[in-house]
Amino acid sequence: MAVPAVVTSMLSSVLRWAATARPVAGILFLLLVSLFSTVKLTKPTEQFASRFAGITEIAPDGITLSERRFSVLRTLLPRGGTVGYVTDDDMGGYTAYERYLTVRYVLAPVLVENDHRYAHVVGNITQPKTDPARFVLERNLTLLKNLGDGVLLLEGAPR
Repeated sequence: MAVPAVVTSMLSSVLRWAATARPVAGILFLLLVSLFSTVKLTKPTEQFASRFAGITEIAPDGITLSERRFSVLRTLLPRGGTVGYVTDDDMGGYTAYERYLTVRYVLAPVLVENDHRYAHVVGNITQPKTDPARFVLERNLTLLKNLGDGVLLLEGAPR
């Protein structure tokens, strides 16, 4: 049985359309995914979390809390150069070192050295029982400003 020319012509047209429609559909799909990811990156995460997951509050991480804690101090320090760093964390170990690295990160581009012999010294009081006045006296430093929450701006003896 012979297939009429009209049916053959229609079948070949449909096959040509299907062959071009797949790549076009794939490109359109990639375009939509790209647009969605761009929109997602430009909108705050909190909006997406509250709308789609029902999360009403996202707890800040340690770096965000440290940035808030040292934000006022950052405005008082010079824009560049090196400042000292002292802390009451006498436990040592990983936690003290991690706090020191966090302060270095938060105050960048100012260099923070774990030493008190600089004109400006960052005081980081982490223990609730520490008396700031005694802390400063024990290290032969001068208190320039107590910014609260254990953050001190101190004056040291320059090298």
